[in-house]
Amino acid sequence: MKRLKKSQNIVIATVMVCVLGLLLYFILTSSKPSTAKKPNIIIIIADDLGYNDVSFHGSSQIPTPNLAKMATRGIILDRFYTQSTCTPSRTALLTGQYPIRSGMQGYPLKAGENRSLPLNMPTMPLHFQNLGYKTHLVGKWHLGAAYKEDTPLGKGFDSHFGYWNGFVGYFDYVSFSKMDNGTLVKGLDLHDQFEPVWGSQGRYATELFTERSLDVIEGHDVRVPLFLVVSHLAAHTGQNGSELGVPDVDQTNHEFSYIQDPRRRLYAGVVSHLDASIGRIMAKLDEKQMLDNSIVLFFSDNGAQTVGMYENSGSNWPLRGVKFSDFEGGVRVAATIYSPLFHKKGYVSEHLIHISDWLPTLYSAAGGDVAHLGQIDGIDQWDALTNNNPSNRTEILINIDEVDENFAIIRDKFKLIQGSYHEGTFDQYYGDSGRGPENPTPNPNHTTTDLSWCRAPDQTPILNCTKGCLFDLDKDPCETTNIIESEPEIANQLYEKIAQFWKELVPQRNKDTDPKSDPIFYNNTWCTWLEDASCHKTTNIERISR
Repeated sequence: MKRLKKSQNIVIATVMVCVLGLLLYFILTSSKPSTAKKPNIIIIIADDLGYNDVSFHGSSQIPTPNLAKMATRGIILDRFYTQSTCTPSRTALLTGQYPIRSGMQGYPLKAGENRSLPLNMPTMPLHFQNLGYKTHLVGKWHLGAAYKEDTPLGKGFDSHFGYWNGFVGYFDYVSFSKMDNGTLVKGLDLHDQFEPVWGSQGRYATELFTERSLDVIEGHDVRVPLFLVVSHLAAHTGQNGSELGVPDVDQTNHEFSYIQDPRRRLYAGVVSHLDASIGRIMAKLDEKQMLDNSIVLFFSDNGAQTVGMYENSGSNWPLRGVKFSDFEGGVRVAATIYSPLFHKKGYVSEHLIHISDWLPTLYSAAGGDVAHLGQIDGIDQWDALTNNNPSNRTEILINIDEVDENFAIIRDKFKLIQGSYHEGTFDQYYGDSGRGPENPTPNPNHTTTDLSWCRAPDQTPILNCTKGCLFDLDKDPCETTNIIESEPEIANQLYEKIAQFWKELVPQRNKDTDPKSDPIFYNNTWCTWLEDASCHKTTNIERISR
C-alpha cells in the first residue's frame, strides 16, 4: 500500500513538472517572444539613388559588390515602391500610412518650416520600443524640427546622430533655406541628440555616419534587440544643391575614368562609398555575432534626381521619370533585404510592396501583433517574403497631390496616372549616364520583367498623361503605350478608387520658412527654434559662409 501511494506521488509530481514546463514553454513562445530572441532590425536608406545604379539590377557601370552580395544571398525586391520625394517616403515608412493621411504629401519639408508628423500618429521606433527594442537613427530625419517633440528623440528614437533637414554638405554639414523675401539662411545641421557637432566638419559624411553606426552596434547590449536606421546623405547632392562630395576627387576620376560625364564619375564615387558602408555594417554585425539573428533592409527613398534641382546624374534607366515624378523611375526603386531567418532566399521577388508595408512586416517579424498597430495602409509581407508565398497586396496608392492635381495608383498589373509635376519636367527618359542614349546590357536574372526591349530609344515614345494614362506594367514596364481607351472598365475602377482616396485626403500642410528659424539667431546652427530654451542664442554675429 505504501509502495502504491509512493508511486502515485511520483506520478503526480511528474505531471506537475510537465504542466509547469508546458506553461513555461507557452509563456516563452507566445506572440511576444523573449526579448533576446527578437531579430535585430537594420534599415539602410540611400537618398536619390537610381534604379540603374546598383550591380544587382544588371548594370556594370558602378560596381556595388557589397549590395550585390547582400542581394544574391537575400531577396531582390523588384517591385518595391516608395513615394516620389523624401519627406513623403519617410512619412510612409515610419507611420505605415499613405502620406495623404497626415497631409505630408506634396513638396518635401523645407529647412525652417514648422511642419511635422502629427503628434497623435505613432511611429515605427515607438512601436519597436514597446517590443523592448533599443532604437537609434543615424543620418537624415527630414520630418520636422520646430519643437523637440518633432525631432527623432521626440518620435521614439533613443538616440540620433545626424541632420534634421533635407540635405547638408558632405564635409561642412551646412543646410540652407530660402525665405519668401529671397534671403538665403543657412547654418550647421549636424546634431548628437540636440547638441550641435562642430568638431566633425571636414569629415566625409558617408564615413562619419558609417562610423557612428558601427559605434552603435559595437556598444549595443546583445541581450536586447536592436532597431537601427542608417539614413545616408548619399547619393543626394550636398552643399548648395550641386555638390557630389567624395574624399579624393583625383582618385575618383581615375577609378571611374571609363565614365565620360565628369559629374557621373563623381556620382559613381559617392555610390561606391555608400556600398563600402554597407559592407562595413554587415561585417560589424557578423563580428558582434548579431548577423545570424538580424534583418537588414536596403532601399532608396525615391528615384534618382537625373535632372532639375539637386541634379545628381543618377540613372533610373530604363524606367521613365525621375524623383518628383509618379512614373516608374521616380517611385520604383532599388531595394533588397537580407536575413538568415528567411526560409527561402536567393530569389527575385515580384511581390507588390510599398514602403508603408515595412512597419507591419518588421513588427510581425519581431513577434508583435499587427492588430496593435491600428488602422494603417501597410500590409504584413513577412510570410510572402520569407516563404515566397503570394502577397496580400494587390494595390498601391502611389500619390495624390491635390495642389498640383496629379495622382497615380497601381492595381495588380495596371497603373493609372494623371497629371504631372512642374509641367512634366521630370517625366522623360534618360540613358545610362543620366543624359545620353547608352544602352547597357541588363542582367535578366535580377528582374522579373524583361526590361531590355524598352532600352531602344525608338521604342520609348513620350506620352502626355495630363488627361490620364493607363499602362499594363507587365507588358509595358517603361510606360510607353496608353491603353485607357481599350480598357475603359479597368480605368473607371481605378478612377473610382482615386475618388475614394481623395475624400479621405488630409490637405497639405506646407508652410513658408519661418524667419524665426534663421540659424543666425542660434550661433549659426539649426535649432528647435520654437522650443529654444536649450539653444545657444546669439546676436550681431556674422552669417556663416561657405
